[in-house]
Amino acid sequence: MIQSKRFDPLLKRAQDHEDEVARDLAERQRTLDTHLSRLDELRRYAEEYANAQMAATSPAQLLNRRAFLDRLDSAVAQQSQTVNSNREKVEAERARLILASRDKAVLEQLAASYRAQEKVVTDRRDQREMDDLGARRSRQAQRDDSDTGGIA
Repeated sequence: MIQSKRFDPLLKRAQDHEDEVARDLAERQRTLDTHLSRLDELRRYAEEYANAQMAATSPAQLLNRRAFLDRLDSAVAQQSQTVNSNREKVEAERARLILASRDKAVLEQLAASYRAQEKVVTDRRDQREMDDLGARRSRQAQRDDSDTGGIA
């Protein structure tokens, strides 16, 4: 088997791995985008609720309002943690994709190197065969000339 052909299954696996990691990264990015959107919505809602004016509020209503604002702040903080966690996951997947791409590139370069070496060997062999054929024809022509005594 030609040396460069041995790399074909490895290159296919490397490409498949890179594609899989890219899909994982895209999925993680979509998840991050969803969590970012939720965080923005929560922040807007909390800000709107905090800025809303309430008419004739009793102490109980003020306590309820404060408790609700505290729960909103807690939800915003929790969503922020989720966003940060998802950002870390996206960065980890991005690093995996870079490594997978590098691995594939190394294999591609190695396979290309082997193909170039094989081409040199093939070209030399073809040239040798052409030289041998030319030499045989030349010797045959000399023999034919000597057999006919140089009469043409």
